[in-house]
Order: sequence, then structure tokens, then C-alpha cells
Amino acid sequence: MFKKLVITSLMVVGLNACSQGSDIEEQAASFSQLNHKQALLQAHQWYKNEQDILVRVYPDKVAATFSDGTESHVAIPEDQFLLSIAPWVNFSHPCGNHVPTSCTGELINQKMHMSAIDIETGKKILNQMVTTQHDGFIDFWVPRNRQLKFTFHYSDANGVHHEAKELLTTFDDSRTCITTMQLVAMNTSDTQMNHHSQHH
Repeated sequence: MFKKLVITSLMVVGLNACSQGSDIEEQAASFSQLNHKQALLQAHQWYKNEQDILVRVYPDKVAATFSDGTESHVAIPEDQFLLSIAPWVNFSHPCGNHVPTSCTGELINQKMHMSAIDIETGKKILNQMVTTQHDGFIDFWVPRNRQLKFTFHYSDANGVHHEAKELLTTFDDSRTCITTMQLVAMNTSDTQMNHHSQHH
């Protein structure tokens, strides 16, 4: 009886191993059939997954690596570029190519206003309210081969207004992960308070 149980257990383990291998092949094949925007959405579904799936966004592709080393990727159209931006107040992390399966920013589910101006044309290509995602980032699909001036405005829980500005590029060697935009407290209210106290 004991031997039969051991054999049965070994068979189940073996089946699970085979199943896992075929699952990875299926996942990799399915991933490669997605378009670039779908691939990014899928990567978000795998955020901090327990299957050791890693997705990294390069200027030209969204690439997935699975637990057994299997790789799969989706090309990004030549006229588009992903900028994943994590505006922050107190802490950040260095990053070059975004890893939507693990990269985490400070401000999660926070509303702020942003705008982006094309330096060459002077045209404002983005101007809207946004909310940071579950990972603290905001994803922007923008034109490739551009210099774009991004500006964020954010009011914290204490009503303090913050601003972040940075000139970002979308070339072949540009970053897809932007963790350098610190939201700095604006001095308007401070100046008013100082001016008020001087009169007393």
C-alpha cells in the first residue's frame, strides 16, 4: 500500500512538471502573438507573479523571460515609444529599461496633472489628469525620435503642491523607465506664510 502511494505521488509530480513545461511554451507562444500594447497589459497582469516571469520593455520590443529561460518578445512599432514614468516625492530607484513585472514607484493610485511638449514643434502632445497605476508608474505611448518636456503637478494629502519637470527623449538609446522625476514642493504657500509672519 505504501509503495503504491509513493509511486502515485511520483507520477503526479512528474505530470505537474510536464504540465508546467507545456504551460510555459503556451504562455510564450501566446505572448508573442500579442501587439505591443497588449504585451504591456499582460506584463501588468504578471506584476510580482510567483511564476518568475520577467518582462522588460526596451525601446524596440517588449520581452518576456520565463522561469525555465524561455524567451518571447513583441516588437514595438518604429514610430512609437514607451515612457513609463514614476513621479516621486521621497524615494525612487535607478532604472533604464522598465520592468513592469517588478518595478515599483512611491506614489500608488495618486492623481496628478501632466503635460508633454514636443521641443521641436512646440506642440503640446499631452495635457491631462492621470492616476498612477498599481505599481506607481504611468505608461505613455508617445512618438519615437522626439525630445519631450514632461511636467507633473501633484498635491499631497496635506495640500502641498509639488512639481516635476524633465526633458525626456525617445531615441533608440533612450530610457523606457523614468524614475528621475522628483516632485518638489512649490514655494508659493511658503512665501505667503513667511510674508504674513513678517507683518506680525
